[in-house]
Amino acid sequence: MTPHPYRSPSRDQKLYDDRADRPRGSASEPVGRFHVARQQDGRPIAVSAWRVTTEDHSIADAVGGLYGGAPQMSDAGDEHVVEVLTRRDHIPVLLGGREAVSLRMVMRGAGETFHVCDGTRSLEPAGARGSLCGCPASLADRKAVARAGRGPTPEVRVDFRLADLPELGVFSLVSTSWELAAELPALAAALDAAAVPAVGALRYGLVEFTTRSGIAVSYRRPIVGVGRTQVLAQDAVRLAA
Repeated sequence: MTPHPYRSPSRDQKLYDDRADRPRGSASEPVGRFHVARQQDGRPIAVSAWRVTTEDHSIADAVGGLYGGAPQMSDAGDEHVVEVLTRRDHIPVLLGGREAVSLRMVMRGAGETFHVCDGTRSLEPAGARGSLCGCPASLADRKAVARAGRGPTPEVRVDFRLADLPELGVFSLVSTSWELAAELPALAAALDAAAVPAVGALRYGLVEFTTRSGIAVSYRRPIVGVGRTQVLAQDAVRLAA
C-alpha cells in the first residue's frame, strides 16, 4: 500500500466530523494497539520502533504500508492477532480532546487484579467504586509505595487516530510509564486548549542516563506531544537523514 501524505488539519477536521455517526473503532474496542515491547517466552522485549497489533488484516496491511514492516501472526499466544513491527518511532496522530487520555492506578498479582483506582477513589470492584482508595496524593509517593510492593502502578491510556490515515479508526496505547503519568496533567491542559481533533505526535523516545555509580542506563518510553510542531519535528529529522 502506498503511504498517504499528511493531511492538513482542516481536512482532518472534516474527516473526523463526517465519521461521527459511523465510527470505526472506539475507546473500548480500538482497531489496533501500539506497544513499546513484544513478548518472548513470557517476558517483555524492547523493540526499536513502534509495534502495532490488530485482529484486522486490512488494518495491519495499511499500517505496514504507512510505516514499514510486514504484517505477521503474533507468537505471543493469540492466534487471531496480527502484529506489525514498524520502522517508525514517531507517528503523527489526531487526539479527540481531554477524553483521549486517562489514568488508572492498578495492582495485580498471581493473575488477579487487587486494586483499581484513579489515584483518589476506587474504580473496581463495583461494590467499592467511589470510595476513597487510600493512595498517596503525590505521584512520587505513589511510585515509592509501588516500588516497595505495597501500591498500584499507573496505566495510562491514549486513544488516537493516525493523522496519515484517520479513516482507519481509533487506535490505543496503554502504558505503565511513570514519566508519561507525570506528564498527563500538562497533556490534558494542552488538549483542552487545542481544537478537536488535536494534531500531535506519538514518539517512542530513547532515555539515556548514567547512575551515580557510573552505570550507563537506557530504555524506551512513549511520549505524547500536542501541536503542529510535534509533527514538524519529525519532518526535520527526515530532511536531516
